[in-house]
Amino acid sequence: MARRLFWAATGLLGWVYAGYPLAAYAAGRVRPVIVTAVEPPVASVTVGIAIHDEAEEIAARIADVLAQEIDASLEVIVASDGSTDGSDEVVRALAAADPRIRLLSLARAGQTAAQNRILAEARSEIVVLTDAETRFEPGCLAALVEPFADPRVGATTGVLLWRNLGDTQTTRHEGIYWRYEQSVRGAESRAGWLTAATGALLALRRELIGTVPEHSSFDHIAPLQVREAGRLILAVPEARATDRVVAGLGDQFRARSRTATRGIAANLAMARRLPPWRSPSAAIAIWSHKILRWASPWAVLLACGAGLLLTLRGQRRYAVAPAGAAAAVLTATWEYRARKASRPGTRIGTAALAIVAVNAAFLRGWLNLLARRRIYVWQGHHWQAQGTPKQP
Repeated sequence: MARRLFWAATGLLGWVYAGYPLAAYAAGRVRPVIVTAVEPPVASVTVGIAIHDEAEEIAARIADVLAQEIDASLEVIVASDGSTDGSDEVVRALAAADPRIRLLSLARAGQTAAQNRILAEARSEIVVLTDAETRFEPGCLAALVEPFADPRVGATTGVLLWRNLGDTQTTRHEGIYWRYEQSVRGAESRAGWLTAATGALLALRRELIGTVPEHSSFDHIAPLQVREAGRLILAVPEARATDRVVAGLGDQFRARSRTATRGIAANLAMARRLPPWRSPSAAIAIWSHKILRWASPWAVLLACGAGLLLTLRGQRRYAVAPAGAAAAVLTATWEYRARKASRPGTRIGTAALAIVAVNAAFLRGWLNLLARRRIYVWQGHHWQAQGTPKQP
């Protein structure tokens, strides 16, 4: 039994991080999705920006959107989620001078509630959701919208680049991880398997999207609603934008924990609505790219426990799992202390710290879920967790 558990856990890790990406790549090579424009180009586009206290950023963000060249009428909806720093006044003044800009001044309820209102108020067929600190590169919006001339397409997402990758060792690692994630999404998109999207760069066919629960994220639920409707999600490499990656290790841990908490719950809920006998490609993507990846710390713990037990029974070759995990934790601890003391780190230490931090954040997400903690509102880049409400 211990051997079976060991190999099941290691096999799961191998499938999630190598087997599944290779399977998606092969499927995309054998039978790639080819976009065919059989409908007229999109006539109107709404860009929605949910904000809380972004007075310093919002004017530049709106100007950046309006500077995009696109052959469609454009409106910008800013949903201000209980801002108190003068953000509403900034947007209201801009809207008075430009009818393409609209302000939704809302009571504090969280980002998802604000984005629900954006979709409810949008006048366009296609809605693009983005963030206050995101900046579109030239041609980004047009590239994001163009595939919707194919009626099979229900959502698109682009390539988000980080502006501050060289600031710290933490941000440099994030660039490595993000490139891996983008390559997997590209393979899934070519195969027609994609179920994931970047929340700061997400275009949606509005008619397909229902109300998203306020404790979930649009970038988790909305793409799955698109797949449930039988439509495709495409990753568009030409649609490029930049944003600021969270620089501190602690902030990245909290951000990943938040994403995991909201994402695990959302994908588990939607997996029941997208079973493999109904939507096999969506089901394999939900489980392989999302749920099982978030479950990787449990697989690591299981492999280490089984390996330790087998080692104590004299089968020393299985010591590689607990020994490797212990080495990673010790190396990560050394790297963390070096950074706290402002001493230079190493590449090996940086990699070990990143692996341990990511798995710890995933584990925290599961513990939040088991404790029925749901995350609703954000303060800048920090999110607040609340207890389970009476109404799920």
